[in-house]
Amino acid sequence: MKQLTLNRWILTPVTSWQAWRLSRKTGIAFGAAWVKVRTASYPEEFVYARRLPGGPDASDR
Repeated sequence: MKQLTLNRWILTPVTSWQAWRLSRKTGIAFGAAWVKVRTASYPEEFVYARRLPGGPDASDR
């Protein structure tokens, strides 16, 4: 998981910085915040987003 976070910081610094701020402000996990920021910025990538643990769509698992 640490490698994934590191790659995100290197490959997408603006998205990662916004996700870090969202994570600190709301208390959600950095990975979940990153997905939320990324899909808000680039809605066409929504199909690539995984379901978030504990999210509203996790009840059917």
